[in-house]
Amino acid sequence: MGREAVAVCHWNGETAEAKLHLDSAYLQLRGEMRADIPRAHIRDVVLVDAGVRVITDGPELTMEFGASEAARWQKALLKKPPTLAEKLGVSADTPAFILGTFDDAPLKDALCGATVTEARDAAILLAILVEEADLQAASDMAMAHPDKHIWMIHRKGKTAMVNDSMIRRHMRGLGFIDSKTSAVSDQLTTTRYRMRAK
Repeated sequence: MGREAVAVCHWNGETAEAKLHLDSAYLQLRGEMRADIPRAHIRDVVLVDAGVRVITDGPELTMEFGASEAARWQKALLKKPPTLAEKLGVSADTPAFILGTFDDAPLKDALCGATVTEARDAAILLAILVEEADLQAASDMAMAHPDKHIWMIHRKGKTAMVNDSMIRRHMRGLGFIDSKTSAVSDQLTTTRYRMRAK
């Protein structure tokens, strides 16, 4: 997901070709030059003869590519990334029901004022998966509400007791299809499922 390109980059006193990747959280440079620039640290993006200059809280970055590509990157970099609540599709008008408990500040902020106490009253379902038993409880809830999307939220990394492949295998076996993924925080990630249309 996100925008990608290859460009000659000037950053922090160095010049090198780098593969660029832009997502909702970072502008990443990989290859001969490596950097992770948080989008929150980007103050302005200016078109220059060679491409675009990215003005940040730290060193400025200049990326060289054609004029049309530069204009597209300027627009993408200046566009405000969606909030976590927007990515999850939750709001006071489209509230979520949460199965399970969590201690995660970004998720707590996203769900503030946008939850209900009964699954039947929710527009969207969220399940917090810590152990395998949570996956069964989440799929049981999803089966009981096949008209609703369910976000399966779990820990990132190798230490997670429930991971993407385990969830995907389980949910697809029940007739669900995954349609979207999103980072939740440094600790959590999520994938959205819905019952496949008959």
